[in-house]
This record gives sequence, structure tokens and C-alpha cells, in this order.
Amino acid sequence: MDRPKDHYRKKAQRILEYVNLLSSKFKAEEKTEDEKMIESLKKAHEEWKNKEVYFQSVSDPDLVDHAIYELEASKIKYIYLLKKVKERNIR
Repeated sequence: MDRPKDHYRKKAQRILEYVNLLSSKFKAEEKTEDEKMIESLKKAHEEWKNKEVYFQSVSDPDLVDHAIYELEASKIKYIYLLKKVKERNIR
């Protein structure tokens, strides 16, 4: 059962077409670096707001200390990401 080389060449070409089609779909779904940065900034802002709510809701002294630590950490993270976004002139 020897098939001509042309048969295998056509099959290989069809496989490559499918691979290219699939890879183009994945590339279309990838986010740019700027989009990722903005998304991280939004998540950090949301986290900061959530930590403020947590801080307002605790009353136990140990939990207050923990809430302050968490609040400050999320604030610093947000400020850092905001600076990076401004440095890159991302709008």
C-alpha cells in the first residue's frame, strides 16, 4: 500500500491549516500587556475597597491589627500598580 508522496503532502498541508486556524483563535483571545495591567489595577482597587469594609467590620483588637495590615498592604499594591500604569501612559 504505497501512497504517493503527494497524498501525504496534502494531508500535512491540511494539518498545518488546522493548526494555524487554532493558533489564530488563541491569539485573538490573548490580552495585551496594557490590558493585563489595567485589569490588575482594577482588581487591586477592588481588593483595597474590600479590605476597608473588612476593617470597618472588625472589633476584636487582634483582628483590627490584622485588618490594618491587610488594608495597608492592599493600598501599597494599588499605588504601585497605579504608578506603573502612569509610567506606561496607559489610558
